[in-house]
Amino acid sequence: MHILYLDDEPRMESTLRRLVQRQGHRFEFCTSIKACKTAVAAKVPDLLLLDLGLGQESGLDVIEWLADEQIALPVVFLSGYGDDLLDTAQRIAKARGVEIRGLVSKALLASDLLPLLDPPPVLPPAAQPPERQPGPADASLIRLDAAMLAERIAAGGVEPAFQPIVSLVDGSPCGVEVLARLRLADGSLMNAADFIPLAEATGLITPMTKALLRRVIALKERLRPLELNFLAVNLSRVALERGEVSDLLQPLVTGLKDCCRVTVEVAETTVCHDRRLLQTAAAQIQLLGASLAIDDFGTGYASLRDLAEFPVNTLKIDISFVSEMFVSMKAMTVLLAIIGLGQRLGLKMIAEGVETEAQRDLLFSAGLEFAQGYLFGRPGELAAIERLVAASRLSASAFDAFDVCDLQA
Repeated sequence: MHILYLDDEPRMESTLRRLVQRQGHRFEFCTSIKACKTAVAAKVPDLLLLDLGLGQESGLDVIEWLADEQIALPVVFLSGYGDDLLDTAQRIAKARGVEIRGLVSKALLASDLLPLLDPPPVLPPAAQPPERQPGPADASLIRLDAAMLAERIAAGGVEPAFQPIVSLVDGSPCGVEVLARLRLADGSLMNAADFIPLAEATGLITPMTKALLRRVIALKERLRPLELNFLAVNLSRVALERGEVSDLLQPLVTGLKDCCRVTVEVAETTVCHDRRLLQTAAAQIQLLGASLAIDDFGTGYASLRDLAEFPVNTLKIDISFVSEMFVSMKAMTVLLAIIGLGQRLGLKMIAEGVETEAQRDLLFSAGLEFAQGYLFGRPGELAAIERLVAASRLSASAFDAFDVCDLQA
């Protein structure tokens, strides 16, 4: 592998050269951004080791140049400034589309750098995901307007997708979040992010929400045998501003009364929009017999005072803290602090965006109760939740039978 190292300290060259060449890699050293650009122009290396502090220059200038020139060159940041600066630089680079292979403090050079010098494993051809082939049923290619959205709502095109929320103690599904999908005339499905903003801007969010919740109520007889603790739905800020909380939620809470409890998710950014408005809505939610969850917690502007004033039952920890927990000490620290805060306040906490077993295990060891993410299931039809619950019960029965046999033995 061809490794290029940019650092304004010549004394670092010999140290890095020994480490890199010992691993059998080719090494090239530059002391200025100009020399680095010349080297990259001559032959793009396989990896760039980049010092952030370059005297009157900055390693961030190199990141901007790579992004502007669209040069696909993985970068490892090196710095003696500490983890905070490395973490910030990584966020800047990712925002510009530059691949960051890792972060290394110069104080831990030998132990932290060597594992990053090996190229990432390449999946065999059979394991590579198939390329997406756009076609006439590709919803992302369809330009939706207000008239089309209104027609789809009237035609029953609003459909619920269900994503499981599981207990980290035993992995069993304890709840679901309902997400909106829009069935287009050609049969394709459109994700919520592609039509909810339009629905809010055009005043169609209320009929859309009502249509969605009617579909959920119609599935009551299939939901009942699942014995879920709760079913979570999202309320738009527009619904809160219009005072439509009771009108929207009453049929759902009543319809699912003997089936499962309703949880209403409100994005954290909504909390600060109008405190009095949210206080009223939160009280209405509780009086209806539902519970309130703050969604995407940690990314908005809710203060600790809000948690004390509002009747909040659940915090959903934003996906960003989960996805960054192993690459950012700051993210890990904030994540653990949120978990600790929620525990002390007696709140139910759900981590969003859990995709790996390592993430699940760390969250469980930190005392988190519930999680949601692709590791447990993607949003889909209710049939997928039914299969998941059946599998969970079968596993539990097998464990109980094994336990009884073991005791008898």
